[in-house]
Amino acid sequence: MSEPLAILLQHGYRYALSLAHHVAKAEDLLQDAWVAVIQAGGPYEKGYLFCAIRSRFYNLHKRELLVPMEPLESVVEPAHDSINVNYEDDFEDPRLEVALSQLRGIEREVLYLSAVEGYTAQEITAITGQARGTVLSMLNRTRKKIQRYFSANEVKVVSHE
Repeated sequence: MSEPLAILLQHGYRYALSLAHHVAKAEDLLQDAWVAVIQAGGPYEKGYLFCAIRSRFYNLHKRELLVPMEPLESVVEPAHDSINVNYEDDFEDPRLEVALSQLRGIEREVLYLSAVEGYTAQEITAITGQARGTVLSMLNRTRKKIQRYFSANEVKVVSHE
């Protein structure tokens, strides 16, 4: 095994979260993918786990498009202020969560693989199946979208001098 199991699973969870953008769905994706990796007998490597997570995410997404699922309890959207989000590391700005939620799934995936996991465009191409040029332009457009969001939602400081 190339890296400790806990670290591998943490990477898998963060990747699943970047795709699903929902904690419970990310946990389910990771669990389903991990069971598949174990049943296949490995390899217990990040790339293999990411492929398993990604295929399950897109299969689930396709299924949801074909058969919309409704929760058993009535859907009540919480007010934005009442959402409890645990911001770790240096991601303290709640606007980041909103900015990322406005991206398409593939944009969040490519941005995550580049910015968090540190993959090159060529490596992202191998993981996602997108052309290298597509990955590069998607990264550029995604970063610009986030920059535009922050510029538009910049807090104006009023001087009281």
